[in-house]
Amino acid sequence: MEKITKRSGKKKKLTYAQIFHFFEQLRALLGAGITPYAALQIMKKDTDNKDIVAVLDGLSEYVSDGQQLSEAVRASGVFPEYVTDLLILGEHSGKMEDVCGALSRYYEDQDDLRSAIRGAVSYPIVMVGMMFVVVLVLLSRVMPVFAQVFSQLGTSVSGVTKALMDLSDALTKYYVVLIVVFVLLVLLFLYFYCTDRGQEQFARLLQKCPLTRRFTEDLALTRFAEGMQMTSAAGLDPYASLDLVSRLVGNDAVNKKVLNVKERLLAGDRFTEAVSAAGLFNSFYTGMIDVFAQSGSVDTAMGFIARHYKAETNRRISGLLSAIEPTMVAVLSIIVGMILFSVITPLMGIMSNIG
Repeated sequence: MEKITKRSGKKKKLTYAQIFHFFEQLRALLGAGITPYAALQIMKKDTDNKDIVAVLDGLSEYVSDGQQLSEAVRASGVFPEYVTDLLILGEHSGKMEDVCGALSRYYEDQDDLRSAIRGAVSYPIVMVGMMFVVVLVLLSRVMPVFAQVFSQLGTSVSGVTKALMDLSDALTKYYVVLIVVFVLLVLLFLYFYCTDRGQEQFARLLQKCPLTRRFTEDLALTRFAEGMQMTSAAGLDPYASLDLVSRLVGNDAVNKKVLNVKERLLAGDRFTEAVSAAGLFNSFYTGMIDVFAQSGSVDTAMGFIARHYKAETNRRISGLLSAIEPTMVAVLSIIVGMILFSVITPLMGIMSNIG
C-alpha cells in the first residue's frame, strides 16, 4: 500500500472524461465475467495515455496482492472519495457491474455539462479579449496617424476626437503597463480555467453573483439528482445516499437544503416529506418523487429530474451562446465605428474647407 500511495501521490486527479472511460470499460469487462485484475490488465494494454497506464499499473499491482478494487482506488489518490464508497457498496452487494455503470453514466453527464459551461464562459471572454486588442490597436497605432495629420494641417480638435487623441497619447506612453495588465488578466483566466482550485473559487464567485446564482443552484440540483439516481440504483437507503451525494453538490445554498433533509429524516420524516419541507425541488418534482417512492423507484424519479434539469441547463447555455455572438459583433462594430467616425468627420471638414 505504501508503494502505490507514494507513486500515485504525484499524480493529479483524473478528469471526468477519464473516469467515465475507466468505469465504462470496467463495467463491460466485469459484465463479461472477467476478474478485476484481468480487466485492469486488458485496459492497460488498450490505452496509450501514459498517465492512465501508470494509474492502471498501480491498481493492478494492488489488486494482485489480494486487496479489493475499492481499496486500490482509494490508495491511488486520483479518484474522488465517493467513488471508493460506491465501489465498497458494489463489492459488498455483489453489484459491481451496476455500480460501475452508474459511475460511468454520471461522469459522462458531468463531462458533457462541464464542457458546455466552459464553452459558455470562455467564448465571451475570448471575444472581449479580441475587442480589447482591436480597440487597443486603433487607439495606439491608427489614432496617432490622424493626430499627426491634424498637427501638420495646423488644426485643433475638440470633443470626442480630442478625448480619443489624449487617450491615444496615454496608451503610447504607458503601453508597458497595459501589456502587464493584459498578461495578468490572461494568467488569471488560465488560473480560473485550468486549475482545480481556480475552478472552485470561480464557482463560488458565480454562486454569490445575483445574475448567476439561480443558474448555479440548478447545476447543483442536476448533480444532486444524478447522484441520488446513482446511489439509489446501487441499493443505498435515502440517508446514506444523501450523505454521499452531499459531496457532489458543490453549492452552499443547495447543501444547506440537503442537510435539512438529512435532519428531517433523522427526526422520522419520510423522504418525500423531508424533500418537500426543505424546498429542495418544486411541487411537481416533489410529487413525482412521492409517487415513485411508494413503489421503491426513487432512482427513476431522480433520473427524470436530472434529465430535465440538464435539458434546461443546456437550453440556457445554447441561448446564451446564440445571443453573445451577435451582441459582441455589434458592440465591436459600434466601438470601431465611433472611433473612426470621430476622426474622419473632422478630417473631411478640413478637406472640404481646403477644397
